[in-house]
Amino acid sequence: MMKDKLERFVRDNREDFDAFEPRTDLWKDLEKGLGHKSRPLWLGLPRSSRAVWQIAASIALVIGLGGGFRYFSRQYGATTPTDVVAANPTYARTVTQYTQLIDDKRAELKTLTESNPALYNEFAADLNQLERSYQNLKQELPKTPNQEVLIQAMVQNLQTQIDLLNQQLVIIQRIKQQGNESNKALL
Repeated sequence: MMKDKLERFVRDNREDFDAFEPRTDLWKDLEKGLGHKSRPLWLGLPRSSRAVWQIAASIALVIGLGGGFRYFSRQYGATTPTDVVAANPTYARTVTQYTQLIDDKRAELKTLTESNPALYNEFAADLNQLERSYQNLKQELPKTPNQEVLIQAMVQNLQTQIDLLNQQLVIIQRIKQQGNESNKALL
């Protein structure tokens, strides 16, 4: 369930991750500015000290990344649509709640259809089509002059996804109920 939220967060914010890449010649410019060829500090240390510093740096990096992820997932929610927040903060909470509800219902759907993967794949295909439409709307958001209308369309898409998930969950419950009734009849 947490993996699905993380995947959705990364998918929703893919452009934000790709936007900040350093120039390829940045390191060379930094070396020129230092006036000499730089040698990493850890190369001058004895082998045992170097290993200790490498381990300490790795631990600090892991803790920092974990803390940063935890902060942002609490601060914004794992699926907060940052484009919507920037465009119209009043809809941001609604979109965040809907995406969280969709994630929860998808997880429930996946759990209930574990015994029937073909049914899950069929249901997921319909949901993925709506998700692609949502992503297309999201990509158009920064380019559109009337962003409020587009955000309303995004919210309506999310509501449609929720309705579809609810219908799918009802279908699964009916199938399971019929299976239970036929099992009782056999006994």
